[in-house]
Amino acid sequence: MRNFSDYAELSADELRARIAAVRAAAGDRLVVLAHYYVPDEVVDLADFVGDSLGLAKQAAASPAEAVLFCGVKFMLETADVLMNRPDKIAARGGRRAVVMALDLSAGCPMADMITAEQAEDWKRQLDELVDFSEFTPITYVNSSSETKAFCGRFGGKVCTSANAEKVVREALANRPKVLFMPDSRLGRTTCLTLGIAPEEIVTWRPNKPLGLATPEEIKRARAILWDGCCPVHQRFSASVVKKIKRDNPGSQFWVHPEAPRDIVDLSDGYGSTTKLIDVVSKAEPGSVLAIGTEWKLVDRLRRRNPDKTVLFPAEEPSKCVNMGKSTLAKVAWVLENWLDGEPTNVVTTPAEVAEDAYRALESLL
Repeated sequence: MRNFSDYAELSADELRARIAAVRAAAGDRLVVLAHYYVPDEVVDLADFVGDSLGLAKQAAASPAEAVLFCGVKFMLETADVLMNRPDKIAARGGRRAVVMALDLSAGCPMADMITAEQAEDWKRQLDELVDFSEFTPITYVNSSSETKAFCGRFGGKVCTSANAEKVVREALANRPKVLFMPDSRLGRTTCLTLGIAPEEIVTWRPNKPLGLATPEEIKRARAILWDGCCPVHQRFSASVVKKIKRDNPGSQFWVHPEAPRDIVDLSDGYGSTTKLIDVVSKAEPGSVLAIGTEWKLVDRLRRRNPDKTVLFPAEEPSKCVNMGKSTLAKVAWVLENWLDGEPTNVVTTPAEVAEDAYRALESLL
């Protein structure tokens, strides 16, 4: 096993050369996936760059025997579940696809805001007041495989910011109520957009009796939202947005739906990361756009669209520290170990968890 410390002093050119050598030797046995929020140096070498929905679909369709996933842990868990279905393992002659992380400490604070045990306790408390079979449990893709498995066991689904409205709409067509976890911000915006009245939406505070809701509120609720959030998307400033609009007549403000509802209400529109990229790319030259999502992506959009003014709607950059853990040195280290036959940072989902999680993940496919 190679030591990571041996890569720390290598130049960017040397690291890229070593990565290219592994890629040439691996051919189509290896695929490199990267989320939009990782640094440019890693984005530039990926086979596919996307948001959570696009990356999940790419993983599901990939025939590769190994994937280097430049993102955070829940994304790798999703890739492992989708790439290692029994039929896919059989197609590889009984071999599992190897899903490798650049840094196993790169997690997601939102995903950590709910555990499967908490979800089970949530269900137990609701069972005492309402008929749980009336609810479809829906988890945002930013959740652990165990949380996804909880949803799968009870006929639930997984959504992304790109398809949340579609998934919730279809769920409500089959059952009258939904549980939405762990992002209450995305859940609230989605439910309000679909016409659920504010008084029919309850936010469940974890580790509190009945989530600090009253029995009456729970009984009339059509949507109960777990009170989780993405810290990165909580840092936008209403005063900065208003100043941008005041100083730039005709400017637009677009935001990711993980933002608080008062920020979404100020926007000209909201959408997934892919949607926000599309808005900027299709804007007329000379346009002024404030884009409310992770700073590294906004900065990339600014640099790649020099004919437009792309602004960030906060006093300070809001960066995902965990996405920032992706570096060229880690790419070279993980790939050379894999080529040596000693894969490192491998993420594997237990079979019993993977089966239930897949039932929920099918809503993405």
